[in-house]
Amino acid sequence: MTATTFDEERAPRDLGKFLEAAGVYAALSLLALQTIYPLLWVLFGSLKTKGGMMNNIWGPPRSLELSNYSEAWRIAGMGDRILNSLTVTALALVVLIVVATPCAYALARLRFRGRAIVLAIIVGAMLVPPQVMAIPLFVVAAQLKMVNSLFGISIIYAVTSLPLSVFILRSFFLTLPTELEDAARVDGASRLDILVKVMLPLARPGMALVTIFAFIEIWNDFFLAFLLLRQPAVQTIPLGLVAFFQQYDSLWNLYFAALMMTTLPVILIFVLMQRQFIAGITAGATKG
Repeated sequence: MTATTFDEERAPRDLGKFLEAAGVYAALSLLALQTIYPLLWVLFGSLKTKGGMMNNIWGPPRSLELSNYSEAWRIAGMGDRILNSLTVTALALVVLIVVATPCAYALARLRFRGRAIVLAIIVGAMLVPPQVMAIPLFVVAAQLKMVNSLFGISIIYAVTSLPLSVFILRSFFLTLPTELEDAARVDGASRLDILVKVMLPLARPGMALVTIFAFIEIWNDFFLAFLLLRQPAVQTIPLGLVAFFQQYDSLWNLYFAALMMTTLPVILIFVLMQRQFIAGITAGATKG
């Protein structure tokens, strides 16, 4: 075979690989644009004047109106609402991790009668949205004095996030080698010692995955907050944004500024925990 013939046969293969790579990069670029542009649009809108927002809806701002943030902070009462959201989210995450971790470990490692039934109940609970349980949930919360209580709604958030968190952590614990536990038991460690000193350091990616999912869900939740937090003093960010928009529906630039202030903590949490998040998602993918 001559060099010319070889080059003629290789050219279509190279062209096919190039077109395939170009198609992949084009699809990824389109997906990235679709994901990033809405956030940029809100950012652009938060830096425009009211007139600039009406006359230049989609483009970048012609001048930076940083005063929109201070004005939105003052009008929407963002300080108290952010503090309430931080309190509720932090308490809920602590309760969730403390309860979900040993429960998931027990379902992954212990053999006891009824384990399959417990797992089936957990999976079934994942399929029931809180909206379906609105009336009985409110009645029980009222009887337990959890209405208009930041601590009360934190417990409810932890409970509603528990099934998915247990399911994720159980799947992660199943990927960890049992030889480490056997070695610890030979050294005289108890089940609690094994969980705390051996398994938890290895389970950090799974716990980060659960934390990110629960943080986003709790931080952005409107339904349970609207159902259980009726007093303005204990209301969280989503309720404040709705009240702000209903009262100042023409001030889109200030509304977008308030949205950006509430979105930044979610972005910050994801950036700080992205390595653990990716590790948690890919855990078990290479298990043979």
